[in-house]
Amino acid sequence: MKCVIIVNSLSGNSMLVDVKGLTEVFGEDADIIYIKEDTVLKDLSAYQRIVACGGDGTLNSVINCKLSPSAQLFYLPYGTFNESQHNATQSPRLTELGKIGKRYFSYVCAAGIFTPLGYTVSPEKKKRYKRWAYFSKILKEYRVHRIKAQFSLDGKPFEGEYALLMAIDSQRCFGFKFNKMYRQNDGLLHFLAIKAPSKNGFLGAVQLFFPLFRTFFVGFNKPHFSKNIIFCPVKNVPLNVERTDFNVDGEKITVEGKTEIKVSHCRYKLEIVNRAQWQQMQKQLKTSND
Repeated sequence: MKCVIIVNSLSGNSMLVDVKGLTEVFGEDADIIYIKEDTVLKDLSAYQRIVACGGDGTLNSVINCKLSPSAQLFYLPYGTFNESQHNATQSPRLTELGKIGKRYFSYVCAAGIFTPLGYTVSPEKKKRYKRWAYFSKILKEYRVHRIKAQFSLDGKPFEGEYALLMAIDSQRCFGFKFNKMYRQNDGLLHFLAIKAPSKNGFLGAVQLFFPLFRTFFVGFNKPHFSKNIIFCPVKNVPLNVERTDFNVDGEKITVEGKTEIKVSHCRYKLEIVNRAQWQQMQKQLKTSND
């Protein structure tokens, strides 16, 4: 079985990756790719087994490559937040992905307030300061966004200016465990829309505090429709948006015009391998060799 081990050297905890241990488990003859600033991954279809070590953006890069339908993809989280690993609440196996246009995402696709944090913090700062590298920019990103958008939820149209748009297939984002409706592999995403406040500047930031607090500190255990907040389960969301930068699993993409956000079946085997599971895999190998 042809195998490749991908190590993102830019990830916040890449220095912890045990390449020797990986080759012992997945094969001494595995190809090894180290992702650097100029690395572009496109076609991995020649491999039947892919081992991706890095953050959420690393996983996103791999799932958007050309992959064999029979491939086995193992993701070992070595990023700063590693939000994708929290998707596997019941099983290591993920059978679904989100998709915006032609771009897949493992846990989130979002635009608006705070979302640039995912792709503007430098790799050097992530390595040095870990999560604090993001927190240091929070005040700078706490400003009013006005995204002109039209979307439809179960055939009902919505239109307006929004401070935050998000499709999430996870229980958490930004480090906040707010999506209490999340169930692994349930064939659903959850869609969040927070209306832009009537004011700009400081007053707008004050107005925006309350829906942000309601969303991320209180959370949702059922669908919510109010004047300023929408949160509900969806299978697909037709979206028409002005030119806007989206954070897709920590990677930046620009969307303009009509597109669609939807759930997509994962056509290959995808497993999230957390630290405990990785240690168990190494233990099993050692036992079999004794």
